[in-house]
Amino acid sequence: MILERENILTLIGSRRYHSAILTTFSFDFYFFEMKAMKWLRSCGVRNINVFIDGHYYSELMQQATGEEMQLSAGYSLYPVFQKSVFHPKIWMLFGEKEGLLIVGSGNLTNSGNGNNDEIWGAFHFDIRSTENSSVFSSAWDYLSTLSSSVKGQMNEKTTKWILEHSKWLNELPKTKTFQFFETSQKEKVAFLFNTETTSIWNELLKHLSNEKVVEITTISPYYDKNGKVLQELNSLFPSAIVKVILDESGLIPSAMQVSKAFTFYNWCDAGVSKIQYAKSGNSKSKLHGKIIHFKTKNGKEFCLFGSANITPAGLGLLGKNSNAEVSLLIQSEKGGLLNQLGIKLKTSNSKSLDEFTATTNQSIYETIIKNNQFKVQLLCAELIYDEFILHSTGTYTDEFKVVFFDKQNRFLYSKTFSNYAKELKITVNLELGSFLYVQLTNVNDGIISNKLLISDYFLLAKTHPNPKTEEIEKIYSEIQNGELSKVLDLLHYAIFDETENETGASFLDSRRNTFTKLNDDKEPEKLYDLSSYKAIENSGFEKNLLLSSLSLRVLDVLKFINLNGISTNKKADISIDEQEDDLGNINGNEEGEVATVRNLSFVMLKSEKRKLMNYFDNLYNYQQEILYGNSRPKTYRPTLTDLTKYLIALELISEYGGKSAKYDEQDTHHFFSYLPFVDDYDNNNVKGCCLNLIGDFLMLARSGFKAYEFDYTKKKIEELKKEALINTIVCLINNRWKDDELHYFFTMALNALHYLGCRNVDDFNSNFVELKSKINIRISELKNRTKGFEKNLEIFYERLCPSFIKVIEQIEDKNFDTSAVNGQIIYKSPWGYSYVQYVNKTNDFTLIRPGFMWDYDKEDYIKHSPDEIYLPLKLSSFICTDL
Repeated sequence: MILERENILTLIGSRRYHSAILTTFSFDFYFFEMKAMKWLRSCGVRNINVFIDGHYYSELMQQATGEEMQLSAGYSLYPVFQKSVFHPKIWMLFGEKEGLLIVGSGNLTNSGNGNNDEIWGAFHFDIRSTENSSVFSSAWDYLSTLSSSVKGQMNEKTTKWILEHSKWLNELPKTKTFQFFETSQKEKVAFLFNTETTSIWNELLKHLSNEKVVEITTISPYYDKNGKVLQELNSLFPSAIVKVILDESGLIPSAMQVSKAFTFYNWCDAGVSKIQYAKSGNSKSKLHGKIIHFKTKNGKEFCLFGSANITPAGLGLLGKNSNAEVSLLIQSEKGGLLNQLGIKLKTSNSKSLDEFTATTNQSIYETIIKNNQFKVQLLCAELIYDEFILHSTGTYTDEFKVVFFDKQNRFLYSKTFSNYAKELKITVNLELGSFLYVQLTNVNDGIISNKLLISDYFLLAKTHPNPKTEEIEKIYSEIQNGELSKVLDLLHYAIFDETENETGASFLDSRRNTFTKLNDDKEPEKLYDLSSYKAIENSGFEKNLLLSSLSLRVLDVLKFINLNGISTNKKADISIDEQEDDLGNINGNEEGEVATVRNLSFVMLKSEKRKLMNYFDNLYNYQQEILYGNSRPKTYRPTLTDLTKYLIALELISEYGGKSAKYDEQDTHHFFSYLPFVDDYDNNNVKGCCLNLIGDFLMLARSGFKAYEFDYTKKKIEELKKEALINTIVCLINNRWKDDELHYFFTMALNALHYLGCRNVDDFNSNFVELKSKINIRISELKNRTKGFEKNLEIFYERLCPSFIKVIEQIEDKNFDTSAVNGQIIYKSPWGYSYVQYVNKTNDFTLIRPGFMWDYDKEDYIKHSPDEIYLPLKLSSFICTDL
């Protein structure tokens, strides 16, 4: 218990804990997301849950700016509404074999974890050393009781997720509530809290009932005006002198009746400030720790500290109307606790109570609780697929509206209900990103509930502490903190993603011991066996697919990189009870703090490129196996996973196409190219990737995509198809096509429009403006443009799009051609758009298109089947383009 000037975040060891439950009264979004979240994530803590006082949360939402949960998303924030204040400050972290418990006085704010004078007690648990198991059992009982009443996804996140991956919790000893337990420090500790039937105060007095107390020291920023707790202490322990430490920036017992038993001290004279702040140069410290210390006649000492201020509401003298608080009571046989804390009081520094200036601050009740009373309290709002679920408590008998607001707090959408229910379900067509808050109003728009942030169900689902995805999330955290090259370390997870295989089990699970780390020196393995391919149409599996897909997660990371920017604008915070101006000294690795320069070597660059090539080669081998392999299925439609892996390839082509890096070797500067713009047809350059990967995927897409039953999955695959169309077009345009290669460009662009876009003339024309806009946005994100880019873009809009419209008009009119000439591009199902290399008088066609097999004799993409002997295609009808 030696006082050290440090942030409690530094107690959290790297990669030791996967989940956390935190409780707080006040909350600072900016501090938590830019400092605490980044620190927790960097330590490997993924499942992060915060319980906050509901009234304070309501006050925060009245000042909402739209940046909440935007700087570092992926945590749950749950309001707790009680008659008075929800005020405990607990950090409990859970690992596979160990835990960390921290109980104290600081909130999740700048001040609570910065330069305020706070007090914390920390305990560590390890399955190999169970000395602190009893106090962990008491704390877990308290938190699990709190979690049991939680609604929505956070209920599962704070119970099932944790219990599944911290099985030691089930083996903790059963303990008697409020009792003393032995600790690893050879002192006793009791975990105390207020309930409806007892209180911190009552349990404290039970532990002191047989003790002869000779001295009491109280430290708190907030006392009740009449000093009721101090008077009770004096009455219960009349032989004890009572030393009262005050801070004028808080609330002092200005109206209490003072007797000779009391002496008063200013916090700045208590010794702590002079010792601690002489080192930091900060002479201004705000007291926020809460301590009651007892010294007995035989030298034994007791120290109560935690969240409870020295008020009737804090310590539980008000019964059912008391605050929710948690404190620890330490019993020490050897004593010296105050000295260990650096608290030294000199009689010469004592003052009379009237020498202190009482502040005119309003109470927390007047400023927060009283101003945030509603007929209905919203607890949890989640969008799950296209179903919006709202949990609340309270009573309301009239007609009302559920109102949605966007990030700018502007009205967006509402739905009227005639009867109130504690759980409401609404089917919505809006994407989650378009709205951020929800609130209930009466039909005249009068407010009847608090405002609430809407949870991103999918984002939170990705924080599951599953060890199979731990490495992915670790790499993602590093990427968020500036290590963008780490994305290449994620690619093998996408390569091995068989989420949609026959059993629905992850390929990672069956081979977890064989490919923990890819060997860069090995050739790409043949990873896919399609002989047992079987279509699965299962709604439950489809729901899980969107959450468990490794390739979707990797795609999310690549999109994060391309977004290339996170707002760090600090907003105004509520200044009450727990706030200060200083952010503290914890480095959260925010954007301005991540200006690191990579020291590149040729070996490192070569390794990175090899990871890139491995992904392209594996994807190409997979597509070739489906199209032309010996075990190819008779009928195959690309799955959502196939589409996602293809999109990953397009993102990589855009990100690394034309990218170069400088390295030094033998005192000479060299330049290394990841994916150059050269005239080569292998997968180690942009053109080769386009011809092989894009060509093969568009060949796979000829039969359409796998049909899913679940509506949200259908919407997701349509969304990804639109992304694939845009990215495919931009990748093809951003290429250096020679004159004798233009037919490759033409056929792939037309097939992309046909298989990924609109096949109806009216639909194409009505969506053309949006298509053009999205293409321009994607072009603006390109890191490097090749020579001839502008010309290709002009060709696409001026020649290819009009030609495509002409063809789909002829298809709709069933107006087919019967003759063609060499050098034309024709459309014919199921081959799609192909280049006519040769056609004879009897319409025997030799066609070329990327996606056909490469013929090494003819040196072109000409083999439309894996037959050894090439046979031309006899086509009686088709449609000729005007290209």
